[in-house]
Amino acid sequence: MPNITEESAHSVTVEEPADTVFDLVADVDQHRRIFPTVLHTVRTEEDGNTDRLQRWSWVRPLDSIRSWSARRELDRPAGRITLGHENPTGPLAKVSGEWAFVPVAENTTRIELRHAYTFDGSAGGADTVRMLDRGAEEQLAHLKHFVEAKDDIDELEVSYEAQLVIDEPIGDIYDYFYDADRWNERIPHCLSASAKEEAPNLQVVVMDVQVPSGALHTTKQARVCVPGEKIIWRQLEGLPPLDDMLYGYMLFEQTPEGVLVRTGQTELLKRNGVAKRGWTVAEAKEHVAEVRGGRNLDSLKSAQDYLRRAHA
Repeated sequence: MPNITEESAHSVTVEEPADTVFDLVADVDQHRRIFPTVLHTVRTEEDGNTDRLQRWSWVRPLDSIRSWSARRELDRPAGRITLGHENPTGPLAKVSGEWAFVPVAENTTRIELRHAYTFDGSAGGADTVRMLDRGAEEQLAHLKHFVEAKDDIDELEVSYEAQLVIDEPIGDIYDYFYDADRWNERIPHCLSASAKEEAPNLQVVVMDVQVPSGALHTTKQARVCVPGEKIIWRQLEGLPPLDDMLYGYMLFEQTPEGVLVRTGQTELLKRNGVAKRGWTVAEAKEHVAEVRGGRNLDSLKSAQDYLRRAHA
């Protein structure tokens, strides 16, 4: 069956200067803030105006995690970022794309996103291209929302971290948190959990938890796991009532005193949810950092206690 190439183009207009929008897309550290399905993006190479990215995303229609790598050419004076995916998986044979940031007024920019997809011509290939094309359109919508709501987002985001040094083998500590199917035996507020892992170390975890009020709550997380090093996660469903977005990390570092485990998360609060509770934004941030940060520390202590008993 001969390969087929299809091209697509989408655009939106935003009330921000072109350079500002260019910088947001160029900065990989912003991707998780902008795009709700992005789990993790790292720059693996950088040479002047060229770099190489690896990204992990949750694919909503498939309820699975996919990873891809791409090389980018960043041309800030021209307002263009071009990218070519490396080794795309079947039915795709080649994927390339381009962001263009076109000034249309002093503080107004038209963002254009174009792709070219080469695939095997099968029905499955056509379905994959349609899914990716819908995803590109959603990306633009999320970017527009982020750009135009950035001041609010900056005010309503809260990040916090808990840490603990655990004097146990780093592999055992990592496994304690990696083995989601055993969380109900290990983590005090977890009632049940199950992990789906279609590719090694890429997990979708569904968990039933008991919140401080005593109510039961079901959540879904997507996780990128690097054995003995880190777990990066994003909550997909069952967000806390106060949140519009929730994601975080666990980092494991061997030190002379033991393993330093750091667990942190970022929440995007709902302004109307804050107001309903009669709080200021500062009070809401303090509350979630204290309550949920405390719960994170409790989880670290549960790992310490469990492993001490197991190794006694």
